[in-house]
Amino acid sequence: MKKLKLLLTPQLPEDIGEILLEWTFPEYAKTTRSRLWYLVGAVILGLLVLYAVLTVNYLFAVILVLAVLIILYQYFQEARHIVVKIGEDGIILDNKFYPWKILRSFWFAYEPPTIKYLYVETKKQVQRYLPIPLEDVNPLNIREILLNYIDEDLEKDEEELDDTLARILKIR
Repeated sequence: MKKLKLLLTPQLPEDIGEILLEWTFPEYAKTTRSRLWYLVGAVILGLLVLYAVLTVNYLFAVILVLAVLIILYQYFQEARHIVVKIGEDGIILDNKFYPWKILRSFWFAYEPPTIKYLYVETKKQVQRYLPIPLEDVNPLNIREILLNYIDEDLEKDEEELDDTLARILKIR
């Protein structure tokens, strides 16, 4: 069983060089939701389940119920603290190493106190960017370090659409 766990755990390189900056952030922010939010969510969920049953799409109904169970499970769980390390050879985000050669550029979405993100664009097709909450870290310090390794995308200065929707709808 230990061998299987080792295979599933991402392996970090032995040495990523000097750690230039490090901080932590919670895996997800605990959002306070009003009774109206829960009421609207329950009505929408009920209508979707009714639609799934009426169209004999039971798989969709099961997926909806599973989604609700996951959201409830997450609600009662304590958020893990994710560690970010910027080193000479790349970035470590939640025990996953991203070497500089697979990173394309970065930008900041910074409108405190609600929006404080560093976005790092990758060269991968599946995971195009990494949203990294800044918490109380000074973005100028991060910018100074990252400019030594990757380019800054000066045309972008806003958070991605899915992050904006998640924040507005309070689903993350």
